[in-house]
Amino acid sequence: MKKLLILTLILFFTGILKPDEPLKIFSKEEIKKLAGAYLENKLAFQNPVLVDVDKDGDFDALHFENGNVEYYKNTGSQDKPVFVLENKNYDKYNAAFLIDPKLSYPLFFADADGDGDMDLFAVLDKEYNKSEKKYDYNVSSGNNFLGLDTGTLVTIILILVIVLLVLMILGR
Repeated sequence: MKKLLILTLILFFTGILKPDEPLKIFSKEEIKKLAGAYLENKLAFQNPVLVDVDKDGDFDALHFENGNVEYYKNTGSQDKPVFVLENKNYDKYNAAFLIDPKLSYPLFFADADGDGDMDLFAVLDKEYNKSEKKYDYNVSSGNNFLGLDTGTLVTIILILVIVLLVLMILGR
């Protein structure tokens, strides 16, 4: 959970989660349908973060590893993605106080409730559907209800970082 919170905060403050124009609204069912197209043998790494980085209407992929973020542009379509490495050093993050955030699940960031901000969809697992000869995906979602200004978010982040550091120190 800590990793997801930190990842969301990284994406928010790097500008990736700040939309420039109204977002398309996605339901869990739509993400379930898209999950196979985005996750089956499309990338050389597991558990990508899928978000429309270039604001062209389809999901692009981000790979977080060792303090670096790689950006893979979707040059295909929303339903048939084709990923090309656009920027090997798209962004940096400081993971000095945590273990590098190896993501447990693939994540989609998209607007789920029409409020204009990015919400989180996690693809938890998949199950093979023998009758349809395809995978069915289990997707969980969480809405971003904060709506706080940047100053308040920075204060909350600093408090969370302090709490996490104290918990890490006490846990050793």
